[in-house]
Amino acid sequence: MNMAMDFEEDTKSLGDYLKVFKRRKKQFFIPAAITLVIVVLAALLWPPTYRSTATILIEQQEIPKDLVQSTVTSLANQQIQEITQRILTLKNIMDMVKKYNLYDEDTLRTKPRTEIAQEFQKAMTLDLVSAEVIDPRSGRPSTATIAFTLAFDHRNPASAQQVANELVNLYLNENLKSRTEKSASASAFLREEAKAMGERLSELEAQIATFKEQNEGSLPELYQYNLSLIDRTERELLDISFRIKELEKRVLELEAQKAPLSPYAPTVLPSGENVLSDYDRLKSLQSEYRRKSAVYSKDHPDIQRLKREINNLEANIGSLSREDYARQLRTEQETLSGLKQRYTADHPEVVNQERVIAQLEERLANAPSKAADPQAADNPAYVLLDTQLQSARGEINSLRQKEDELRSKIAQFESYILRAPAVERDYKTLLRDYDNAQLKYREIKAKQMQADLSQNLEQDRKGERFTLIDPPVRPEEPVSPNRLALLIVGLILSAGIGIGAIALMEALDENVRGQKALETIIGGPLLVSVPYIHIDAELKQDNRRLYIMLGAAAAAVIVVLVLFHFLVKPLDVTYYILLNKLGVG
Repeated sequence: MNMAMDFEEDTKSLGDYLKVFKRRKKQFFIPAAITLVIVVLAALLWPPTYRSTATILIEQQEIPKDLVQSTVTSLANQQIQEITQRILTLKNIMDMVKKYNLYDEDTLRTKPRTEIAQEFQKAMTLDLVSAEVIDPRSGRPSTATIAFTLAFDHRNPASAQQVANELVNLYLNENLKSRTEKSASASAFLREEAKAMGERLSELEAQIATFKEQNEGSLPELYQYNLSLIDRTERELLDISFRIKELEKRVLELEAQKAPLSPYAPTVLPSGENVLSDYDRLKSLQSEYRRKSAVYSKDHPDIQRLKREINNLEANIGSLSREDYARQLRTEQETLSGLKQRYTADHPEVVNQERVIAQLEERLANAPSKAADPQAADNPAYVLLDTQLQSARGEINSLRQKEDELRSKIAQFESYILRAPAVERDYKTLLRDYDNAQLKYREIKAKQMQADLSQNLEQDRKGERFTLIDPPVRPEEPVSPNRLALLIVGLILSAGIGIGAIALMEALDENVRGQKALETIIGGPLLVSVPYIHIDAELKQDNRRLYIMLGAAAAAVIVVLVLFHFLVKPLDVTYYILLNKLGVG
């Protein structure tokens, strides 16, 4: 039986399907009608949702980026996502919900705030608008976000518009605030860094100045200068040494010329006789006294006379100076040296000369450093030689002081040169730190100036910014539900359910129907086939059912057209649109 049914199903024609439909039209229309009614009720009772949409353009920087670089370098879609996260906080969402009465009081009390926030975020739609652009740096095509749309869905069209407008204002204000704060933050950060680096430079400058003071003369840039100073000073020292030797020779010559001269010019008597001065006479008497005292005793008249004259002269002019005694001592020693070359040591002249020298040495030991000279020297030759001698000695003393200063100077410069390597190492370290800090400071100052320009750029709204080009308007038509689509889907779904019901009932029916099925079962052809004979009552009943079905179908069509006219689009507008589409309007 099952094989026969399978075979029959495989070989059914269109007429067979029409017979099945005619036989089971009741099983088709009942589920189809129920399904269609449910779909129509859903389309009618589903509350409408209105959407208010705004379009925000992402305008590029007005001033070329080659002239002024903005400190806000994040991509447009990244900025949009950041702003979205800042705006869609629980507090902001609840403020907008309460402000525009998106929920009634009971719902606000019973429904959790997080669930309300999730529903708000679902009602909000943000779509990015991208376009193919040419990257000016690489010259390659790339995709850039040039705008974005912001929409909000709600059952009340006025509320949808108000919330969408509020969201647009939040995005525009947050964008301006965010870019201004970022540029101001970058400028403030670089300003603080520049200040800190400036203080670091001041510290390094103070360290370098202190280092130069502590190592004056040993700095690397003075190395060659120190060498040249040493060379010049050594040459100057050689010149001074040579000059001192020349002056010492000159002093010896002047002393030799001065030794036989008397400081005082002799007094000339009217008779033409030269009279010695008191000072020269004192020296002469002392010299005579020493010679005679070496020969005679103290009581000898000549000794007594010479002693009285010497005492009188010393009382008037004072004693001779140590220099005079020293000069006399050298003269007497020379005389003794000459006597010893001619006589033996016990010769009377040698003995007398030794006594004279002993007396001079005793006088020299007791003589003052400088005798009280009663009058200035007046011998022109003596005064000239003495002046030249004093000048030469003074110059020698000055040159010796200069020589000591130059030697000290050479030693100082040599110490500078010896310390130069260690000083150079530390000095270069300081200079390297200073150069690095100065380079960093210049870099930071340049960046700070750029950040200040960027801050002014953002404050004056000359940089990249959001611009509202299509403000949200009050929606006239709902965005959902799509009632026409629901009706079309309902019709298709009801027809499918009806056909499915017929197929199911036919599959469950095990009766043998039709000539072909019977021939298949008995394995041969039938002798005769008697068709079904309709009586008048059945024909009237079938006609009545047909009229009812046609009336129901017409009523359904009319209902669908009325619903379409009032819920989707007026029929006259649809008619003209259809004519335009067909090209005959």
